[in-house]
Amino acid sequence: MTILESIEEGTPLGTLARGEALPCCTLVACMMLEQAGYHPDPATVDAYAAPLRDAYWAPANVWSREAPWSALTAARDLLGGHWAYEGLVGERADDDGNTAELVNAPRLTPGRWHVVQRWRGLELGVGVGPSDDEVIDGATGHTYLVYVDAAGACTVVQSRTALGLRVSTGGTWVGTAGLDGYSVGVLTLPSEVV
Repeated sequence: MTILESIEEGTPLGTLARGEALPCCTLVACMMLEQAGYHPDPATVDAYAAPLRDAYWAPANVWSREAPWSALTAARDLLGGHWAYEGLVGERADDDGNTAELVNAPRLTPGRWHVVQRWRGLELGVGVGPSDDEVIDGATGHTYLVYVDAAGACTVVQSRTALGLRVSTGGTWVGTAGLDGYSVGVLTLPSEVV
C-alpha cells in the first residue's frame, strides 16, 4: 500500500485521520507503521502505539524535550533512509549584523518521500549538528511528509490538531522552501517507500 493509499477515504488510517484531528507527528508515525506493514483495523491511536510504544511510538511523537529530532530518527530506525539537517534556514548575519550568507533548506530527492521536521525557537546547543538541540519553552515544531516528483512539484501530507488531515499538491521546494527562521531536518525515505 502506498503512502497516499494508506490515508484514502474508507481505509482504516484514512478513517482515523479524517475522524480525529491528529497531532502532526502522530499522523506521520501511523503512516510510517503502515509502510512497515502494520495495519490495525480498526485503526486507533492506541492500536498503532501498542506494539512499539517505547521503542518507536514515544520518539516518533517527540515525547522528550531533549530529543527534538526523534521523529526523524524513529522513522529512519523503522524504515531506513538518511537525514539532513540545517540549524537555521535563511539569512545569517555576521558579527557586525550584515548578511553573511543565505542558508537553504535541506534538499529533497525527486521521486522520493521525505519526513520533514521543522522547529522555531529551538535551543541549538553549542555543537555542530542536531545532537545537542533541545526544546525550550516557546519553541514550536511541525512534522509532515513531502513527496517531490521529477518536475519538482511537491505533495505535502500533514495534520494538526486544529485543522486535521490535509493533502496539498503543486508547491515546490526551492532554496529556503519558505522555512526562513526555522531549524529543519529532512529524512529521505528509501525508494521502496512509495
